[in-house]
Amino acid sequence: MKKIFIQTIILLAVLFTTGCASTYKAINPRQLYYTAHSSKDSLLISYKYNVLQEKGNKKLAKKELRRGVQVIAIKLTNNTDRTINVHDDLIFYAGDTPIYPMQPVDVKNKVRQSVFSYLPYLLLTFTSVIFSNGNSSVAVPVGIVIGPGVTAGNMAVAATANKRFLSELNEYNILDRNIRPGDTDFGIIGVQNSNFGPISVRLKNEK
Repeated sequence: MKKIFIQTIILLAVLFTTGCASTYKAINPRQLYYTAHSSKDSLLISYKYNVLQEKGNKKLAKKELRRGVQVIAIKLTNNTDRTINVHDDLIFYAGDTPIYPMQPVDVKNKVRQSVFSYLPYLLLTFTSVIFSNGNSSVAVPVGIVIGPGVTAGNMAVAATANKRFLSELNEYNILDRNIRPGDTDFGIIGVQNSNFGPISVRLKNEK
């Protein structure tokens, strides 16, 4: 009985400290409803904060908050009379403060699930089930299968989620896009310390 109690404590401790890995739910900025808008220099930007939380990516949303990174979905319309390269021609602002969108891989590295944080599940390897029959009992070491299996499963889910997160960030990397006059494009950007201020964009050669 004492052995079972100790193993239960180990199991609860592992579950409490690590939780389970989560799959990645796509943001799909083209399908979002935008309520925040800003217009400057014939450029219209619509944006949405908290998209990770809204889509159910709770682990990433918590990491986003801890790391001071905001993942933002944007919709950008070019109403100028020339083609705009987002990286070369535009400056992003949060309020009156310039902000600098991060490259997709940098966003992923800041916000990703930690694959190796699930290694404590290996403690389940020492779990066994005791079967009693009268005065005799036998311990079956079920943890030999459960421990490595649960560990590998969670690490695989976390790694796959991180890969899909990066894939969507790359798909909607608007920084190197050329937007023609009258066209609209969608993107996902990551910025640090925007303090959730109102987002706007301005032409670099305009004051």
